[in-house]
Amino acid sequence: MEPEAVVTIEKLVHGGEGLARLPDGRVVFVPDTIPGEKVRIRITQKLGDYALARPEEILSPAPVRQEPECPYFGLCGGCQFQHLPYEAQLQEKLKIFKETLARVGKIEEDLVVGIEPSPKVFGYRNRLQFHVHQETGALGFLKRRSHDLVPVKRCLLTTPEVNEVIEKLPTIPAWKRLHPYVKRVNLGLSPVENQVVLLFWTQLKPRREDLYELLAALPVLKAVFYWIRGRAPEGPFPEDAPHKGRRLFAVPGEIAGLGAEKIFLASAGVFVQANWDINLKLIGYVKEKAGTDENTRVLDLHCGIGNFLLPLSINAAEGLGVDTDHRAIADGVDNKNLWGLKQVSLRVSSAIEALIDLFKAAETYPLVVLDPPRGGCKEILRFLPDIAVDRLIYVSCDPPTLARDLRILRENGFEIEEIKAFDMFPQTFHLESATILYRKR
Repeated sequence: MEPEAVVTIEKLVHGGEGLARLPDGRVVFVPDTIPGEKVRIRITQKLGDYALARPEEILSPAPVRQEPECPYFGLCGGCQFQHLPYEAQLQEKLKIFKETLARVGKIEEDLVVGIEPSPKVFGYRNRLQFHVHQETGALGFLKRRSHDLVPVKRCLLTTPEVNEVIEKLPTIPAWKRLHPYVKRVNLGLSPVENQVVLLFWTQLKPRREDLYELLAALPVLKAVFYWIRGRAPEGPFPEDAPHKGRRLFAVPGEIAGLGAEKIFLASAGVFVQANWDINLKLIGYVKEKAGTDENTRVLDLHCGIGNFLLPLSINAAEGLGVDTDHRAIADGVDNKNLWGLKQVSLRVSSAIEALIDLFKAAETYPLVVLDPPRGGCKEILRFLPDIAVDRLIYVSCDPPTLARDLRILRENGFEIEEIKAFDMFPQTFHLESATILYRKR
């Protein structure tokens, strides 16, 4: 029998779990708890000087505790904070963010100027990736602290259109024939059209008739793609799907900076921020802090479809974007043509290859943008002082790697002006942030 204990939650930590101390002084991490609560816990795993536990009973609930809206909360590993009201979520996330930056990167807390709340606290996700239940074909997420699958009929974080596909897909005869060979599924909303793009990874080439049966059974689908191997998925189906089956995202004129609404195109499976409303706020903040003009040259080292590069290049003399995803770069080229930005160029390259090439050519940029994957960009930081001569903007989705990289950037001649958090993922511990840095004179 796993041992029990009664503990008091001291604080929440990165990952969303409560930190407490066992009677022997060891730290224990407990999910679904709130600071100040007294909890009866059951130890599930002992790992050296700390332990993992699950809450058995909340003996002294915090006054702010609320009933989670999702029936899967506590089982599914997707959300961590549904037991907290949204304002309390923001406060806790900001505390965790500041503490992580201070502990890992020695970053002063007063450099963090706040957190931008999400306009939507549910129904905000425009994309989700699922595992497939091999017996039923149901879509699901991994169980917390486990590789077991939790099949779901709907997810409160995503849109009605995506939920319609989640609910109906397992009932379609064609899917019953397809799903035994399917590894995972990506559902992405095209917000301009309120339709969904379905991409699935499969071990066996599907019959064309089955793909069209899916489309007929789910009119909410804009297009279907499948990926067996190679550099790109097969599709779209239908072949005449608008914009080659790509998703469409609108950028209001006041954010785009062109006086009229502009569109981003994004291919199936290509990265786009999951919360478009908060992404627009992030773009607006980055534009404001960048302050580009007709003399600015912009370098975006993880440009994707042009999310930051294009808005920043509107008034700039030149914009260069690089990314390793050739499909994202192809979308970015089409996007810059839609925006009419002849001064922008994009190419397939890693960030480090691009920096080495620019160093050899003695090229410098007054504005450099970093928006790396979760692992950060430690490998390129030593090259930046030779390229980024004025301002550097670091957009991050992972506070620990951000803290590590900011410490290195400070050691290499950059100063932090300010850091702002953006709640890209309500109900979860995840957040986005933007750090504004400048070169020391």
